[in-house]
Formats: sequence, C-alpha cells, structure tokens
Amino acid sequence: MRAPAFIRNWDESQKATAVKLLGLCIAAVTLFIFIAIVSYLLHWKQDMSFLPGQEVANAAGSLGYRTGKFFICDFLGLGSVALLLILVVISVKLLTGKWILSFARTVLLTLTGAFAASLLLACAGKIAGLETAFGGGLGGACGAAVIDWGWRVVGPVITIVAILLLIALWLFFCSSRFSKFMAGVWSNQPSPEEAEELRRQREEEREAQREEQRRLQQEAREAREKEREQKRLEKERKKQEEAAVVAAVAEQDGEDPMKIERDEEGLSTDIEKELKPIDNRLDPPDGLPKFNFPPSLDLLQSHETNRHEVSTEELVRNRNKIRAALANYKIQINDVTAIVGPTVTLYKVYPAPGVKIADIKRLQEDIAMSLKAKGVRVVTLDDSVGIEVANDFSSIVPLKALLNDEAFRESKAELPVAIGYTITQKVKVFDLADAPHLLIAGATKQGKSVGLNVIVSSLLYSRHPSELKFVFIDPKMVEFSSYAQLLHHYLAVLPSAASEEDEISSAIVKKPKDAEKILRSVCVEMDERYELLSKAGVNKITLYNDKFRQHHLRSDQGHRFLPYIVVVVDEYADLTMTSGGGPEAKANGRSITNSIIRLAQKGRAAGIHVILATQRPSVDVISGLIKSNFPMRIAFRVASRIDSMTILDAPGAEKLIGKGDMLFSAGIDTERIQCGFVSGEEIDSITESISEQRGYAKSYNTPYYLPDVEEPGESGGSGGGGEMGDLDERFREAAELVVTTQKASTSYLQTRLGMGFAKAARVMGQLETAGVVGPQEGAKPRQVLVPDLNSLQAILDSYGK
Repeated sequence: MRAPAFIRNWDESQKATAVKLLGLCIAAVTLFIFIAIVSYLLHWKQDMSFLPGQEVANAAGSLGYRTGKFFICDFLGLGSVALLLILVVISVKLLTGKWILSFARTVLLTLTGAFAASLLLACAGKIAGLETAFGGGLGGACGAAVIDWGWRVVGPVITIVAILLLIALWLFFCSSRFSKFMAGVWSNQPSPEEAEELRRQREEEREAQREEQRRLQQEAREAREKEREQKRLEKERKKQEEAAVVAAVAEQDGEDPMKIERDEEGLSTDIEKELKPIDNRLDPPDGLPKFNFPPSLDLLQSHETNRHEVSTEELVRNRNKIRAALANYKIQINDVTAIVGPTVTLYKVYPAPGVKIADIKRLQEDIAMSLKAKGVRVVTLDDSVGIEVANDFSSIVPLKALLNDEAFRESKAELPVAIGYTITQKVKVFDLADAPHLLIAGATKQGKSVGLNVIVSSLLYSRHPSELKFVFIDPKMVEFSSYAQLLHHYLAVLPSAASEEDEISSAIVKKPKDAEKILRSVCVEMDERYELLSKAGVNKITLYNDKFRQHHLRSDQGHRFLPYIVVVVDEYADLTMTSGGGPEAKANGRSITNSIIRLAQKGRAAGIHVILATQRPSVDVISGLIKSNFPMRIAFRVASRIDSMTILDAPGAEKLIGKGDMLFSAGIDTERIQCGFVSGEEIDSITESISEQRGYAKSYNTPYYLPDVEEPGESGGSGGGGEMGDLDERFREAAELVVTTQKASTSYLQTRLGMGFAKAARVMGQLETAGVVGPQEGAKPRQVLVPDLNSLQAILDSYGK
C-alpha cells in the first residue's frame, strides 16, 4: 500500500518530525490508559452506579471509565496492565529510534503473559470468593469464562494444575534464570546458598588444618629451644666442673688459677640458631622491603556495559538452523547442545550411529551460510562434533575478572599468565616459564597489542621486582610507552646512558640498532648465567635460586639471585626488514634474528623468555627455525588460510571474528579463546601505582643493568686503549676499587661509582692502557692484572697520581 502523495513529498526532516509526533501520541495514549485503569481500580464501585449526565470519579473522565472497565472488567482483568508494555516499547522506538526490547518477543511474551495472569487471577478469585471484584473478577471476563469452562469439564484440580503448567511454560520461554533454577531444583547440584555454605565449611577446615600445622611447628620450635637450653646448661655445668678441677689442681701446685690459659675452647659445631633463608623480596641488595603490589584489583575496570548475555531465542534459532542444514544433506543427529562463551557459542552436535565426522566437517561453509554468521568453525571434540558460531553481540572479558579467578589466584606457576576465557567458560592460565617462549601473530587491529598488555599485566600482578625484569622492544614507538615508568622496578637496561634523562628516554628500545645491541647483551647475560649455573652444579634457574636463598652459594664468588627476564618484542618483522636498506641495516637484521634464535634455544634454563609478536605472518618473517623454537603460539584473526598455516601449522585463524578472538596452541591441541581486555587507562594506573613507590638505589636508580657489549668494529673493550695524556680525575678511585675487589667492567664502575657510561668507558680504557686490567674477552669479565694496592701505587706514581 503506497503512502499518500503529500506524505511521499515530505523531506527527511519532516518525516523524522512526523515519527516523533506519532511517538508522542502513542505515549499520550499509553498514559491515558494507565490513568484510566488505575482510577478504575480505585473508584469502580462508585462509577458503576453513575447515571447519564452525572460526573464519574475516574480521573480520565467517562471515556477513561469505559476504557478501564473494558480492560479490567470485560477483558483480562489485572493481567491487562501488562499490555501497556507493548505501547511503551513502540513509543520509545519512535521517539529514540532504538528498540529497548525485541518487539516481536515483547509482543508475544506480553500477550501470553497477560492471558496466563488472567487465568491465574481468575482461578485465585474463584477459590477466594472474589468473582465480582472490580465488576468482572480478578481475571476479567475472559479469565472467568475459561476457568468456569475448566471447572465444569475437567474439575478444579486439573484446571489448577494446567494453569500452573502454563505459567511454568511461560517462565521457561521468558527467563533463562528460571530454567537454571529448575535445573538446580531437579538435580543434585546444591543451591547457591548451600554452595556458599559448603565453601565456607571447606575454608574453615583448611584454616583448622593450617592452625594445626602452625601449632605443630610452634611445638617443634619450642622443643628445639628447650633442647638448646638443656645443652647450654649442660655446657655451663661442665665448664664449672672443669673450672673447679683446674682451680683445685692449681691450688695444689701453688699456681694462680686465673693465670691458667685454656686453648681447647675453639669453635663449636652445635647449632645455636639456624641461618635465616635469604628473602629476595626483602633482603638487600635485591629486595624492596616496602614494595606493594598493585592494590588488589581496584585499578582495573569491570566493563559491565560491554558484557552481553546470549538470549534463549538466539540459541534456539541457531540450533534449528544447524539441524536444518545437516538434514538437507541427509545427516542424522541425535541432539544439539550449546555452551555459551563471551564471543562464540559452541554447539555440540551428537551424530547418529553410522554418521562420519568428516561428512559434517566438510559442510563447514554450508553451515556458515545457513547461519549467516561470522567465525563459524567445525572442530572435533571428545564426545561430539563442535560447531563454533559467533554470538549476535560479543562481550568483553575484563582483565579484572581473569585475575580475580581462582585459576590465577591459586596458580603455582613461576610466571602465570591469565590470557582469556575459553568457550567452555573457564579462565585460561598458562606458565610462561614452561612455554618457554611465545609467538603472537595476527592482522592489524585484531587484538594483538591488547594481548601483549594482558600478558605483561598478569606478570606484574604476580611477581615482585626482584623476581622479574622486562626488556621491551617497540619499533612502533607507541605501544609500550607506559611501561617506561617501571624503570626503577621492573626494567632491565643497558649501562650506556650518559645521564638519568637519557636512561629514561631509552628505557623502551625503539630503534633497530638499539634492539640489536640489547639483544646481544641479553645473550651475554644468558652465557654468564650458564656459567653461574655450572659453578653451582644445577641445571635450571629455580634450583640455583633455591641454593642461593639457603646460603649454599657465596656472593663473594660472583653468585647472586637471578630474576626472570622476559624479552617482549613487538613488530618483529619491522626489526628484520632489510629490503631497501644498506649493509648496516642488513647486518642489524641478521644479528637480531641470530640473537632471538639463540635466546629461544638456550634461554629457558637461564630464566630468559621471549615473547615475539608480528602482524606479518609470512614465511620470510616466521621462518622454520623460529617456529621450531616457539612451541607456544597465539593467532589472532589473519587475512588468509596461508597465514594461519604459517602461524599454527593448521587452518582456522582466518575464520576468527576479531576483537580479541584467538586460537591458542601449546604445541599439540589448538583452543579457541576470547582474549582478555585491558585499556590504556588501566595500564597507566598500574604503572603509576608502581612508579610512585621507592625503587632500587643503584646508579640512576636503575634496577637491573644488562652486561655491556662492544659496538661492531671495536677491537678492545669498552673504551679500550684510552688516552693517558689527560687522566680522568676519578682514575685513582676507579683503580683502587678494581684492585681491592678484583672485579673490573664498565658497568661495574657505573654501579659502584655512579658514573655515566661514557665516563666509565673512558676510565676503563685508561686502566687497560695503564696495565691495571686486561682487555675485554667476549662475555667474560676483564682480568685484574694488579694483585694489591702496594703494586698499584707504583703504577699510580708513574702517572703522577
């Protein structure tokens, strides 16, 4: 039916105004009906006896009285009030242009609900003797007619049971909570209150066990103290007896007993008090006694407005479409169940006997077309075939929810990472220390940068600054800027800054040349750590640190507590691109690749782990050698099947829907996960809360210096062959330091004397020229050639120092 000509000639503004006016009219009608019904309920007895020409008590006048009488008396009784919801939804749509509820669903549920309420109220009124209330009973004339019919035909009991079943059926279609409640009532699962009580009881039992353990430990300590006290008293008694014997002998020999010397006291092997284990979080030089982790999870946001529930209507619709699509190809199935995830729902298809799984997997594209949905994947499960379908409205998984989950809170991992939420509604936590390295790839704006931030934030919430250091390499220069504030606590940097400002500006590595240098430095650090592990007779960092804490390794022999080092490289392809570059760029690219491969091959035992991210998952970037050393991989959405094969050695990443939807592979199985979300504001809050606390007090307050490395082309050490014509004013101080401690390196002078890199390198070169220290020998520390200060003085005198 065509609109009249004058309406077709309206412009857009006139049409919009007309729609708004229509919405206002419907809203006014809704308000009139509401006032008429409410006023009728209050004055129905008075108004039913009014005569023509008299005023009615209804606030909406005589028309309002007739309207209220129609809805309450002649139609559905009190259930008619629900019908106003339909008019409210229509008026809101016309006024705002948005549906506050699904219109078709609202109309259907409202009409059926009003009818069910009319029957229930009419039945209750008949039982209670209120058949004349409001003129037509509680359920109106419609409800009364149906109830009277049921009373006559099937009797009161069957009529009441049928009404209750009708109400239950309406609640089933209306509310998923009702379904869950009924499932809980009919199953053996405890109610939420019972579950909370069971949890509380288990917590009390665990606390009682811990209290009993503390009591036993206290009794053991008291027993040891009592035993020590008895030994002390026994020793005192023996001393007194020996003193008495000595005095008696001396008196007999005519000697003064006070002059008799005792040489047999010596050292005692009796343990008076056990050595306290080193606490790397508290004890200097590595400890920060007053450091506080980010305060609980208050710095993170809940993102409630971006979380959506999947409606029952959507689940039923997709299940029916899956059944229909398979039936078109004569594939019989027994059942289809749904497991709802934040972004994707897994529909588990149970095929009938004799149906091949390959037949269902072959129809992946046809199923996707029939569902008209993105992100459809067909996977093989243990007991069924899984069809992953994107939800109509995806939900954000906040990092706060991941870190608040028991899977993260109770994790025993060395480097726990809560990466996201699985389709089976579980928080995915993995141990980066076991990974041992992680490869992340995906197209632009598919969630890769957010995923990196989630990983870093998880580690910041789980590890103390003495236990973890980061090396951030960011060729894009903007992704990791917020983490520069962690310089005093969590960052590992090169000792090459000339000033504190220079050190802060270079805390996040941004240039390929600097990236090449710091990666070589991390390789040197790895080699030095392997030497320490070899001297300690252990094969991994955890055993080494345990030995160090228990005082089994001596600091004066070079041993120290070793924190984990996590190297985070963003846009790896940008670092290794050499096309169009000169010889220096190509050399840097080769050196970066070689360093990454070395760290990936050997870094695990030394506590060094690499996270490699790229948006170009091509074979020239992710080579076979890289893939073989990065068994744990994450793929966000990519452009093609070839890219997915390059990352995961399997297709599927091209079917993802983006916005953090990812495939996680730990080397064998591939799992679909919705990556957690953390905003830039949350990252800033975390880093600010850490940076405001007191940091380490080394040179420039930097927590961790990596070993210095030579620039390409240098033959000596850093500053080797320094000019001796103009000795530095701190030459004597530096010489005395290295001879006294028998340690020599540029970074050592920076740390102990507070020098900048350039000055320390110049002084070290002069010490080498003067014969105080030997030349640089790769990763090994310089050899100190002067044995003591007396020998040094002769050298200083020759230079007028």
